[in-house]
Amino acid sequence: MALICGHDAPAYGLPLCEHIRTATAVPLDHYVHYTGRGVERQRICGICRHEAATAVSAAVCEACFDATEGSSLGVLGRPQAIDASRPVPGMVQTTQLPAEAGPVLDIAPTEHGFLLLCDDGRILRWDTDAQMCAEAARSTVTVPADAKPWGGHEQGLRLHASRDGAFAAVVVDHGRTGEVIDLSTGAVTLSLENDGYYSHTVPFSLAFVEHAGRTVVLHRRVWSVIEAVDAATGAQVSRIPMTEAHTAWAGYFHGALHLSPAATRIASDAWWWQPVGRPFAWSLERWLTQGEDAWTEGTDRWELPGCDDHWNRPVAWLDEEHLVLGGLGDDEQELVPGARVFLLGRESGESTLREIATFGGPDGRFFATDGLLFSSSQAGLEIWDPTSGSRLGRLAGFRPTHHDLARRELVELSAIGLRRWSTAHVER
Repeated sequence: MALICGHDAPAYGLPLCEHIRTATAVPLDHYVHYTGRGVERQRICGICRHEAATAVSAAVCEACFDATEGSSLGVLGRPQAIDASRPVPGMVQTTQLPAEAGPVLDIAPTEHGFLLLCDDGRILRWDTDAQMCAEAARSTVTVPADAKPWGGHEQGLRLHASRDGAFAAVVVDHGRTGEVIDLSTGAVTLSLENDGYYSHTVPFSLAFVEHAGRTVVLHRRVWSVIEAVDAATGAQVSRIPMTEAHTAWAGYFHGALHLSPAATRIASDAWWWQPVGRPFAWSLERWLTQGEDAWTEGTDRWELPGCDDHWNRPVAWLDEEHLVLGGLGDDEQELVPGARVFLLGRESGESTLREIATFGGPDGRFFATDGLLFSSSQAGLEIWDPTSGSRLGRLAGFRPTHHDLARRELVELSAIGLRRWSTAHVER
């Protein structure tokens, strides 16, 4: 059956209002209008803006859609947020920071308690149950005095830790430098410095994993290279890409690294020219064991949908196969709060990617555990069912900054201490 444009072809893109479809002089600039029915949206012109609820839109073919492509004027309305809220079990508990710590810049949960990064460079081990605190090392990493914010992102110190708390890393997010420290000796085992090429646009790429009985640290060596090295010796284990000319892996400006819960996969919140946020994920085990050449371009590697001019977005793994990206829209000018859930699978030896849920509402930082999605924004914490897209509950004023996997808690670093809430009793 022919489309409203008169062509017998598949529908393409968003439905268009009548004025956009019939414009003859030049393409009309447009708004993306969310109708309030799920995530349904349409493109409407400025004439229809004040009567968006009654605007009549229809789908056209790809050629006609491309011919109407004007500039974006922004977003009208919001996706429907399904509210199925019920009382949230448990209370937010506050644990005061140890007095000897002074101002704390960042924390890192481990299996044996917390690490604290103090503003004078000290790294403290803190066992909140035993109420014991001791200095483990000192970092010399600092934010450059002439550092300037970019896109609302300030350069700042970030603390990372291996799961067992044996190693820590202090890095400058949206900066160039860092170091890895063996906390059993306080010695720096690896000085980190990337090439500075657009490094101000992303957090410092770093993650700890365990592989073959040793702790391995992944970090961005230069803008397009992720290197895996032995945290104790600095010896190289692997890198991506092995050569700059490798077409499958080259060209990405690597950003924040996100490990899956069992650390079998990792995602890089990357971007590439002309700037498009383009996260992708890959299998860790094969890469660390056999190197990049262990697979072809289409195997054990997943490219997720891009977003023009936007990255540094919320990312969370629900499990080893399901990844959630924050934000609905494929352009920064048209981005609204929401979540997209992807299944990263394999069929006939090839990697497959399928979007299995899309819903509006989640905003801010993302965390996930026990099949649930948690979003932490200025309003507080919200709990979501990523299958139905329903909001299951809220904790107003609680804005977690870290996920303590060992103790199954979401943690907010505040001026007076750690505000902690257990995820153990929440049900879908």
